[in-house]
Amino acid sequence: SSGINAEYGDAQKALYKLITIDCILVGHSLESDLHALQMIHRNVVDTSLVFYGGGYKRGLATLSAECLGRIIQSADAGHDSTEDAVAALDLMKHKLKTTDNVKI
Repeated sequence: SSGINAEYGDAQKALYKLITIDCILVGHSLESDLHALQMIHRNVVDTSLVFYGGGYKRGLATLSAECLGRIIQSADAGHDSTEDAVAALDLMKHKLKTTDNVKI
């Protein structure tokens, strides 16, 4: 079990070196990831909240298919963290391009 804790601590330290106070984290349902990492960050854009609708959070694969015309998380391949991250970022770019009165 000490190996797991050491790996966890190493991962946490590596993230703290990469993520500065000014970084903007973009992702889907980031609250669970940040909670697992015991991390609080002030600049978070969570696509599960940006695209929230109908009283529930919509899945990343559904949003990607509907908004981007892109199939991700296929049954054969499963979850690919890079693919998910790119989809979340592309969803935000799409939202900014298609929303009136957005100032960047």
